[in-house]
Amino acid sequence: MTHHSGLLLRRPRLSRFSTFTAAATLVAACSGAPSEDDSHVATNRQLLTEDGLADAFATFKQVFTNQGFDQRFPIGYAFHPGLVTEKLVTSGRTPAGSAALVFGEGRVTASLNDVPSGANFDLWFVKNIAGSGRTVKPESGDTFVKVGTFGVTSPTTRSLNVVVGGNVNFDLDMVVVTRQGQHPTASRIAVGSRTLFEKRFFRERAGRTLDPVSGTIANDIETTDPLVGRGAELFFNEQFAGNGRTCGTCHRADRSLTIDAAFIATLPQSDALFVAETNPALAGLENPTLMRQRGLILENVDGLEDPTHKFVMRGVPHTLALNTTNDVTVAGFGPPDQRIGWGGDGAPGRATMNEFAFGAVIQHFTKTLSRRPGIDFRIPTQEELDALEAFQLFTGRQKFLRGNNLQFRDARAAQGKDLFNGQGQCTACHSDFFQTPSNSSFNTGVATLTPDLPNDDGFLQSGLFNVPPLIEAADTPPLFHNNAAADIEAAVGFYVSQNFRNSPEGFFDINLDLTQQANIAAFLRVLNAAENVRQVRKRVSFVRNNRSSGNTDLLTVAIADTQDALTVLSAKGLNPTSQNELADVKQTLIIAKANADQDRPAFMDHALVYLDLVKADLFSANPDNEF
Repeated sequence: MTHHSGLLLRRPRLSRFSTFTAAATLVAACSGAPSEDDSHVATNRQLLTEDGLADAFATFKQVFTNQGFDQRFPIGYAFHPGLVTEKLVTSGRTPAGSAALVFGEGRVTASLNDVPSGANFDLWFVKNIAGSGRTVKPESGDTFVKVGTFGVTSPTTRSLNVVVGGNVNFDLDMVVVTRQGQHPTASRIAVGSRTLFEKRFFRERAGRTLDPVSGTIANDIETTDPLVGRGAELFFNEQFAGNGRTCGTCHRADRSLTIDAAFIATLPQSDALFVAETNPALAGLENPTLMRQRGLILENVDGLEDPTHKFVMRGVPHTLALNTTNDVTVAGFGPPDQRIGWGGDGAPGRATMNEFAFGAVIQHFTKTLSRRPGIDFRIPTQEELDALEAFQLFTGRQKFLRGNNLQFRDARAAQGKDLFNGQGQCTACHSDFFQTPSNSSFNTGVATLTPDLPNDDGFLQSGLFNVPPLIEAADTPPLFHNNAAADIEAAVGFYVSQNFRNSPEGFFDINLDLTQQANIAAFLRVLNAAENVRQVRKRVSFVRNNRSSGNTDLLTVAIADTQDALTVLSAKGLNPTSQNELADVKQTLIIAKANADQDRPAFMDHALVYLDLVKADLFSANPDNEF
């Protein structure tokens, strides 16, 4: 315990150290193999069940109602390789469109584009009914409402405008476009799913709740919310009867829900990430060289017909803070209704987070490159997709950052904040830092940094890529969709490069010298460290208050996040006092992890005190308690 003692002698304000030291020494001396009793878990989850998505849902409702979507709700639909019964192609494009549910009038208006001349179509609402052996696919036993038949607007476009009365409030999970006169169980030309928060919003308005949660619930997630716990279990353990991969194969819990070449190099050959190398049926699923050397994953975002020739290579985006950039304001213009992933071009159907997980199963979990639903992978259930969405909305920051009110102790970070808001023009795209959703798509010329990769023209073949969450960019390098920036400094520097100036967005004409670039990066590094600390505090508080065998895994992730904060600060010599305190936190969590769960609360108390010291040493003012 000399490490703790040395630090604490420099920080006399922590007078309770002697009590902690005595408890820690006794626990360390007496503990053997952890004796962890999960009987408390069920009790805690029954008595202390929380709304783990409260902040995320409040953020959603704010944006949703500001857009008037509570009065006129838009929902798109498009091709979905796991659900459509036939793929129609007109001038190289598949049918897509959007419907609007006008509640005050009991009316539905809809459009459908890129359809074959002479073909006619119907629009349906579908409510998925849970049960053994059922899937998200419209099946006998589900509830169906036929909205109406599209009229012909032009040879390749259709429209619909009908009064459906009370059916406009139908508790739908999915909209389906069918051939005229056919049922959704037999014909599906285009589909679109309502998201978890949309269902929650409209059910609350009707005085109802979400469906009850069934299935195994993870005990190593820092919430007692059963839907989030169910999503965590599926995210890290469910293979969907595929090739052995899970979502967590690429989105590692202890690597900030992403993966990179350095991490890949530590994995054994038996890891499911390498199925393309170990399973002959999956040769071509990945490019092993680019995956191992540059952390790039093969994606067939432009169609699955020729998967070994028609592909792009992209890095693995982390899934943190998606709620702050998952911009619902783009809905109503046709898919993508949400821009998920790097280009918004890889998700099926309406292209929402709810559907994105299904797209990942099709792309990455398949047993063969034929990708046959029900043969090469299991079609998920609606409950599974909702739970997966809940978990991803839970991870990371759930609400916007009010960054203007933060005051930084490090002078470089303080100057970087002013540059970020001003001369750097960063908020023109990264508005999520200041109370506005940000997920627009831009062609910044990033693809020109990797001319050796297969051509990747982004969404709509226009070189467009999404603005990702920035709050944890500093500890998740390499950056950009092609992993072209080695660190946050290189990413900032790109925007003063000739590559950017020559791009369609180069009119911004950003002028920053090397010192100014470094200061913006310092600002982002300190914010990243503060967000790491916030997440560590959540996990530490949960471990203090809940007894569970899953706490060992939670501590593993908390240790990794603490190290992330240390790394992003120490790499540039930022906030040295905070670095010392983070080192204390890390050592405390390592010792706690080695002890029985019943003895961990005292360690957590100590860690929480030091996490508060870190925050105080990062910011001279944090009036909104952002972290």
